Amino acid sequence: MLKTNYITKTIIVGLLITAILVTNVSLFSRAKAESGVGKDVFKVVVTLFGITNSTKDVLTLVNVEDQTKIKLLNAEDPENQGQDKVSYTMTFPGIEVQDGDPYTVCTMSTDNFKLECNKGNNSPLNRPEFVDINVGSGSTSNEKNQDEQND
Repeated sequence: MLKTNYITKTIIVGLLITAILVTNVSLFSRAKAESGVGKDVFKVVVTLFGITNSTKDVLTLVNVEDQTKIKLLNAEDPENQGQDKVSYTMTFPGIEVQDGDPYTVCTMSTDNFKLECNKGNNSPLNRPEFVDINVGSGSTSNEKNQDEQND
């Protein structure tokens, strides 16, 4: 009787310890910030849409903290012909981007060499940031007014 009681208590205590460990391991695995190590690479997915046959080359710049990534869309490239949108994933390993930290996505067309920028903040969700940019038409006057007020 004493051995049965001891074995039962040992099993219950072992199960409780295992349950606590499993629960805490899953809580500790949540990333509070994207550090650039493993799966926590800060990513910005930029989608350029409104691409036509008359679209000139478009330079896309993404800046996070002190790092900048650049991608050039050559509209005459055979791989891009016939597509009305193109997506780029810009990755930033090795930096720690906290929730709410700013990032900037700018585009410049060789048509007018005007730099247009969109500012955003890192969301608390563990996913890439998404930015959609219409390269087929310029900003509306309402968007321009908002940009001037934000600067």
